[in-house]
Amino acid sequence: MGAKITKFKAGDPVFAYLDLKDGGGYAEYAVATEVEAAAKPKSISFTEAAGVPVVALTAWQALIDKAKLSAGQTVLIHGGSGGVGSSAIQIAKARGAKVIATASTRNQDLLKQLGADVAVDYTKQKFEDAAKDVDVVLDSVGKDTLARSYGVVKKGGFIVTLVARIDQAELDKHGIRGVSLGVEPTSNELAEIGKLIDEKKIKVIVSQTFPLSEAAKAQEQVATGHTRGKIVLKVAEEPK
Repeated sequence: MGAKITKFKAGDPVFAYLDLKDGGGYAEYAVATEVEAAAKPKSISFTEAAGVPVVALTAWQALIDKAKLSAGQTVLIHGGSGGVGSSAIQIAKARGAKVIATASTRNQDLLKQLGADVAVDYTKQKFEDAAKDVDVVLDSVGKDTLARSYGVVKKGGFIVTLVARIDQAELDKHGIRGVSLGVEPTSNELAEIGKLIDEKKIKVIVSQTFPLSEAAKAQEQVATGHTRGKIVLKVAEEPK
């Protein structure tokens, strides 16, 4: 622990989103700053905690910081069964919003378990038929899905994309606002997310774990684009 650290003491269980601007890697040890870390939620394991920071912070910053989602509003979440999507559904519900979420056929039950009010199977139904005049869209798919999303946002509404460049001409045409989001580490927001986890308002979805030696296999699974929740690499056994 560095001399200027005030929030933590040696031995405290923490979880963190490391701000690796130049890319990252997998390692047994890492250095974190105070702004990147928060106390680990007491109700979950280290394995589950590892699956939280990047996806939950992304969802939080998209919905709360950028879109200013509030109670009573309706949000359309694309890719609701993925890491960001599964966090976003639960954060939106905790905020008091109505949630429409998209996923493939096999993940429809998961969307409902996470709290989605309307579950859309994008392989069988156009999301435009279920989502009209929504206040907010959270897009983690891009391409055609993003292009079709501008038209379902009500005038004055907001669209956040995580994977593409926002089209200003489309925003102007529909009278809406929007951003392309890059997530930033924020310990205060991570602590808020931790509270929601301990209050049982956010459930962490870890679909698979791999030992560090099988990181390549984990990457191959992620590359399919059909991972449910998060995959976690286990460097060591959980501390007792």
